[in-house]
Amino acid sequence: WDVLLYKILGENNPEHQQILYVAHMNGDYDTKQALHNQYYSETLSALKSHVDGFLAELEDLSNRTVGRDRNVHPRLPIILQHNEFVKQVFLAVRENLMYK
Repeated sequence: WDVLLYKILGENNPEHQQILYVAHMNGDYDTKQALHNQYYSETLSALKSHVDGFLAELEDLSNRTVGRDRNVHPRLPIILQHNEFVKQVFLAVRENLMYK
């Protein structure tokens, strides 16, 4: 959440971005939490967008493997298994974000 908030603030409010940076470096949890509360909806929206975009990219990558010769691309099965694992993780994250 910190990284997303930092990015959002850099695009929209550099002064608050600097405040977040200083708070983070100084361990000032209260200031960080106040900024997170203030920008919660923007951060949540950015995170949902990231998750959805990544899931779409995984789907596209998997679709590109259709018809590929496993003899020419012997690591393809393990790559697809890995991508499926990552997809399941991101689907679980998306499910959790739906209730925030």
